[in-house]
Amino acid sequence: MEEYLIKINLLTDSVFGSGNSVPGFIDVDILYDEYGFPYINGKTFKGKLAEMATVFVNMIKSLPEFKEYGEDFQRKKDQIFGAANTYYHNKLKFSDCEISKNVREYFTTYMKNSNMSPNEILEALTYTETVTSIDYDRGVAKKNTLHNFRVINRGITLYSVILSPTELDDDEKIILSSACSLLRHIGSYETKGKGHVEVSLLYKGNNVTSEFIKLLEKKVKTDA
Repeated sequence: MEEYLIKINLLTDSVFGSGNSVPGFIDVDILYDEYGFPYINGKTFKGKLAEMATVFVNMIKSLPEFKEYGEDFQRKKDQIFGAANTYYHNKLKFSDCEISKNVREYFTTYMKNSNMSPNEILEALTYTETVTSIDYDRGVAKKNTLHNFRVINRGITLYSVILSPTELDDDEKIILSSACSLLRHIGSYETKGKGHVEVSLLYKGNNVTSEFIKLLEKKVKTDA
């Protein structure tokens, strides 16, 4: 079993909708745990990363000098991220994207010995924003368009643990690192400037994103 870590820096305030609401207060709420810490569902994040992996593979297929690698990358992408109606034993497993374990453990321990509540943690890491639609002909807000949504503060870093049942080969490392590099937005309200992120791939504590991407150049030179 091989373990990688994905690091997600929130460069702007972000909204990772949970599909839940707080009647009379929040129309679009985020996911947060029993202690008030926001997180991103692991399956949701894996889906976004798989989308970027598909973008990368399609880019490879479209470039004449890389076209011969396209089908191999497509097959490897399906193996590590999965494909519809197909089972792959070496598919990657993603944990939820959470605030670092050390930070969580510090505050959860502190909460047990103090009066700090999960709601205080949530309010420290998020805020509520209100939006509405404007009737420009009349210069007033449109009826029933006022919505409140919970937003995660910029500057927060989340981590997702990736487990691979087998050692990743160079092609799989290229695909995974390229998908991380291409993923720039997560969540809702992207057009309002929300959800801009920086995603990097870590192995044994080191950022290997650029190192793994450069394996593509090595692959091309070797095959030339």
